[in-house]
Amino acid sequence: MKRNLLITLAVIIFLSIALFGFKTFITSIYNQRGCEFANIDNIEVNVGIDIPSIERTSCNYDEIKNQKSVYFKLDKKVNVQDYCKSNTFKILQTSDFNKFKNLDFVGNNHLFKDKTKNYYFKSENTRSNSYNAVLNAETKELWIVISFKN
Repeated sequence: MKRNLLITLAVIIFLSIALFGFKTFITSIYNQRGCEFANIDNIEVNVGIDIPSIERTSCNYDEIKNQKSVYFKLDKKVNVQDYCKSNTFKILQTSDFNKFKNLDFVGNNHLFKDKTKNYYFKSENTRSNSYNAVLNAETKELWIVISFKN
């Protein structure tokens, strides 16, 4: 009886420490601002957009603005239509270009060089940040700008 109690207590302590460690790790990823540590995970946690396999990336964090700008060139195998649907991207209308034109996107300064129907977007304002994501379905390029509030 005493042995079973000790085993149960040891399991409870181990699980509590493991859960606390996991929560601490996730919180550290969530609070990360720079581009070095867990950058893709940080974006996925803060923005809620799944980042699929990529060919290359570029990132910049501006401490003064408390803003992270990220560029992803998606892998050629990514099905853009499925990706847009699963991440609730919407078609970017020509009338919406001005809303995104002045954001600090990295990786490509010709983001809207052709005003075609190949652009999709997702924007949200949460309690901890606001973000804008733009996807060019033809070139499979994704830009995300996150403005942190704290």
